[in-house]
Amino acid sequence: MIVKFIAVAALGKNKEIGLNGALPWNIPEEYDHFKRTIKDQYVLIGRKNYELHGEDVEGAMPIVLSKSGYTNPNAVVFSSMDQVIEYADDLEIPKIYVIGGAEIYNLTLPYLSEFLCSVVDYEGPADTYFPEYLFYEWEVVNQEIHSNWTLYHFKKRPDF
Repeated sequence: MIVKFIAVAALGKNKEIGLNGALPWNIPEEYDHFKRTIKDQYVLIGRKNYELHGEDVEGAMPIVLSKSGYTNPNAVVFSSMDQVIEYADDLEIPKIYVIGGAEIYNLTLPYLSEFLCSVVDYEGPADTYFPEYLFYEWEVVNQEIHSNWTLYHFKKRPDF
């Protein structure tokens, strides 16, 4: 496997990531960071998330993971991580940003080498949560503190 998988996610203080199909907060500065990060990059996104938020990946090259036989002319669609990895290896794609939803984050945790984690000042209602990721050993590479969110750049320790 040549490709490096990097998760990009904004989490509330209790790992909240969604409420009624949207983020439970509105932080334009954090969203702008997300858009800059994925611009002109390959992104791995689940079908449900892509159907709800396809406009969020404009300017990126979406790879949609779907078990349902989904097709979309604006994305490459696969039904398994093995297919995604084979595609990335064939095209020599150096990195793919994993952008959710929760099922995709959970599925890709073992494949991740890095995690760009925005922790926002939010503790409130949610119906979707980021999966448990702390059972892996992460090293903090960088931390940027903003007014109502903090960006952490984690790298998975090589022995995991």
